[in-house]
Amino acid sequence: MSHPAAPVAHRGTILIVDDTPANVGVVVDSLEARGIRVLVALDGIEALERAAFSQPDVILLDVKMPGIDGFETCRRLKHDERTRDIPVIFMTSLTANEDRVEGFSAGGVDYVTKPLRVDEMLARVGVHLELRVMHKQVLAQNRRLLAEVAVRKETEAALSQARDDLERRVALRTGELERANANLQAQIDERRRADARLKASEARFRAIVESSPVSLCITSMPEGRILYTNQPLRELFRMSEAMSANIADFYADRDEREHLIQHLKTEGSLRNSEAQFRRADGTQFWAMATARVATYDDAPAIYVGLNDITGRKQTEQELVESREQLRELSAYMEAIREEERKRIALEIHDELGQLLTALKMDVSLLKMRIADDPEATKKADDMRELVEGTISMVRNVASHLRPAALNFGIVSALEWLVDDFNRRNAITCELRIEGGEPVLPDPHATAVFRIVQASLTNVARHADAARVEVMLISTAARLELHVRDDGRGFDLQTARRDYSYGLLGMTERARMIGGSLSIDSDPGAGTTVSIKVPLDGGPQT
Repeated sequence: MSHPAAPVAHRGTILIVDDTPANVGVVVDSLEARGIRVLVALDGIEALERAAFSQPDVILLDVKMPGIDGFETCRRLKHDERTRDIPVIFMTSLTANEDRVEGFSAGGVDYVTKPLRVDEMLARVGVHLELRVMHKQVLAQNRRLLAEVAVRKETEAALSQARDDLERRVALRTGELERANANLQAQIDERRRADARLKASEARFRAIVESSPVSLCITSMPEGRILYTNQPLRELFRMSEAMSANIADFYADRDEREHLIQHLKTEGSLRNSEAQFRRADGTQFWAMATARVATYDDAPAIYVGLNDITGRKQTEQELVESREQLRELSAYMEAIREEERKRIALEIHDELGQLLTALKMDVSLLKMRIADDPEATKKADDMRELVEGTISMVRNVASHLRPAALNFGIVSALEWLVDDFNRRNAITCELRIEGGEPVLPDPHATAVFRIVQASLTNVARHADAARVEVMLISTAARLELHVRDDGRGFDLQTARRDYSYGLLGMTERARMIGGSLSIDSDPGAGTTVSIKVPLDGGPQT
């Protein structure tokens, strides 16, 4: 083999494809000694993959290889867009013209014969490396030129567009200025006409305001200095037209005006707000105020309308007093009714009960004396059973008028009430006590007992429940009592709208002893009646 030739002028990457690596060892060493990166593939398939991935500058391709030969490998390289431009040099021992023609037809650019002559191979490789470098430079230069041409065309088009836009804007601006001048002149004329209409409108407005039945005024914001009043307001406050004053001087409670001013500062207006005023002569009256914040002589001001509601307030006060009297009367009547129940229950239990007991004893004695008469003995037994039934009924009536257990405290009364409920109904009723026995006056204990009794009666009649719980919670500050059932519940709004007198009665009972009653219920979710009574002056919640 000959001595190496001069070094290759341009460095690059060469892919050598040969199924016998030993055949190209010297070639690889010679190329790497000259700074050329060498890649090796053992067959055509590997060559296709490495060429697509590594993008070598030149491919040395053996013709005879297992699998696909060098010609087919070259054809596939040229059909792949990624490897189409890579020059292929065939390495072959075939010297026939038809083999060379087939190699060039497949896309090869050159060939070297085997056995390889290193000098020739390096020379051919060097030429094609240099051509490859020049080809890349030409492509890069072409891309730069195309980019510069495109940028120049875009710049020229942008300049042309900018020039056209500028001409259009100048023409448009000129037209706008002409129209603006015309509009300005029209606005000046319209302003003159508007000023004239405003003066006429102000005159009409003043005439309307002066003749309005509503008392109107304008005050400064927030000082309250009166800037304008109409005739009804002056008559309402009994003030003269020349009188200068501050609206704050007419409020019965100055803090009330400060509250309204703060509302106006945040909301800007208010409607139907009641306020009490005091005239200069000391008489007072109530008015419904409607106000909004605006300007008067370019300064913040409050426009106020007042409607005298003194008569209505007096009627409302009379209604409130009448309602309180009715409540007091109701409480008095309820106390009398409870006292009467207590007296009747005591008389029935003590007097009628004793009489029936004596009668029972007489019937027993009579039976002993007529023991020889079977028919009379049977009649005596019937009389004894009738007396015993009457005694039981009397005790039941007395207990329901006022259970004797109520005399021993609310806990005992609730225990009796729950036991009686369980005897009379198929609904399970449980009593839970937390905190021990509260100390309650008799009227308080009676009211709480009646509320629970009414609640259990409603459960039995309407709830369709399977279980009900009565819970008494007692602390030093207050007493709480809850009646919960798992029944079908009801709509509270509908019940209140339809005036359920049972619910109203329970609420009034709680109110009369200083407590509160709340009901929590929804259709299908059961019902809870809660009573809260403060003890020893504790706070009501």
